[in-house]
Order: sequence, then structure tokens, then C-alpha cells
Amino acid sequence: MSTETIDQLLQQARALSHRRDFDGASDLYRQLLELDPDSVPGHEGLAMVSFVADEYDVAVTEFQRLIQLEPTEVRHYINLGAVFNRLQDHAKAVEILRKAIQRDQRNADAYYNLGIAHRKLNQLTMAISAYKEALRLNPQFAEAYQNLGNVYAEMNNQMLAISNFKKALEVRPDFEKARVALERAEDAMKQAKATNNPFGRLVAAADASSVRLAVCDQREMSAAERLVDRQTVRRLGDELSSLTHDCLEFLKTRYEPAILDLERSVAQGDLGGLGFSRSARAFADAVEGWLHVRGQMKRKMLELLAHEEAVKAPGGLLE
Repeated sequence: MSTETIDQLLQQARALSHRRDFDGASDLYRQLLELDPDSVPGHEGLAMVSFVADEYDVAVTEFQRLIQLEPTEVRHYINLGAVFNRLQDHAKAVEILRKAIQRDQRNADAYYNLGIAHRKLNQLTMAISAYKEALRLNPQFAEAYQNLGNVYAEMNNQMLAISNFKKALEVRPDFEKARVALERAEDAMKQAKATNNPFGRLVAAADASSVRLAVCDQREMSAAERLVDRQTVRRLGDELSSLTHDCLEFLKTRYEPAILDLERSVAQGDLGGLGFSRSARAFADAVEGWLHVRGQMKRKMLELLAHEEAVKAPGGLLE
């Protein structure tokens, strides 16, 4: 076996691949592997050209062989996960990508590809967590912003979708997919606003008399009742505003970090370990805390509704 011959085949194969002659490159990589069956550059080159040529079965075989040759090399797991995503075998992709994360918990590409798999499995919350972790590790990851925006758009949260599409374009101004997605999300938000017109709708002439009768049936409040009404509504409004702030702060500082931490533990795969146990307990505590905060908000809303009913009641507020 001539090292010089192998090096020449490798350089020629890479040159053909660069010129997008994938068939020619594939032939040369195969010749190289006949001479050196354990050549990592040979298997990796053949895997890559097979992937871009849509020969995914070959790519799977080659990346699996690379994992056998270099079991600690994270990129082989990530690339194999990407191939399984392309094959629509997203459950297998999740399994492989978790192995990548076990070996390197700070690899943004592993979390990014994991996000793709979770999204395709319709596990949108887990997809969000994976994309956010990718962005925490690499804040300049334009594709992660764009994919995160896509998930929010699927959840009909156009505001967060728009925010992430804009961030993608800040990182990469020529990112055409993000620009198109941003325009689509902005259009969806405009349509939603038009559908939910705050000015209501006009009343047909035939219905006008019944509307007038309904208005006439309402009882006039006394000056004392109006004062009580204003004071009560102001108090409840202030309390609801404070509770809304508390809810948002809780989601930001407790609930979301608990979800991200749990997702990291699950991705690492050690479900029987101490780290997962701590993450699961913290998440359970966060859920319990959220239910308490949400319950306070619900009770305050019911109090406001009860006040509105009292205003309409025949006896009035001062009965």
C-alpha cells in the first residue's frame, strides 16, 4: 500500500467534490478505501459526497463506520443524526444526537439538529429548548434563530416568530429564508389584527331597536356607586397588573430555565443519574409554583367578573 497513492486519491477526490462531480469523487473515495479500509478521511469523504448526492443509505453506513473508528469524535454522531433527519427517521436522529451531546454538552450543532428532530416529531416545546440551547452556545447561529422562529410561527405566536426572524437577519442580512419567513409572519399578524378588530362590528338596522331596548333596560348607577365602582376597578386593575408581571417574571426566571435544564439532562441520556433527578425535581417545583401563580391570577379575574355582575344587579353595589 503506497501512502503517496492514497494521498493523491484523497486530493483528487476532494477536488472533484469541490467541482460538484460527486460520482467521480465517490469512485475515487471507494478506490482509496480498497487500499486502506480504515481511512477516516476516506470514509468521511464518501459519507459527505453521498449525503449531498442524496444517497443517504450509503451516508448512514459510512458515518456508522466512522463512529466505530472514532467513537469519541462528536461530529460523526452529529452528521449521522443529520442524515437520519433527512431520511425522516427523526426518532433515530434524537437517539444519535443525544449520544453526541453526552460526549460534548457545549456543541451548538448537536442541539440545532436535535431541535430539527423534535420539531418534525411535533415535540415543539422540546424543539424550542434545543434551539435556545444552540443559541446560548452560539449567539451568531442564524439558522437556529430562523428555525426557532418557524416553531413559534407553527404555534401561532407570530410576535416571537418575528423577533427571531429579525435576529436571524441581524446576524446574516442576506438570509433569504429568514426574510421570506419574516414577511409571512408579519402578514399573518396583520390578518389576525384585522380579524380581531377592536372597534367591533356595525349593527344591522333591523337589530337596532332591540339594541336600544337592551341599553334602556340598564339601571343608572348613583354617584356613590360610581365612586365605589371606580375604586374597585382601579384596585383590581393594579393587582392584576402586578400579578401579570409576577407571572411573566416566573416564566422567565423559573419555568423556562427548568425546562431547558431538564431538556439538557434528557439529551445527555443519563435518566437514572443524579443530574436528571435534580432537574426533574426542579421542573416539578417550577410546575407547582406556576400553578400557584396562575391560580392567583384566575382568582383575581373571577373577583373582577363578580364585581361586574354586582354592578348589573338590581340592588346595585351599595345593597
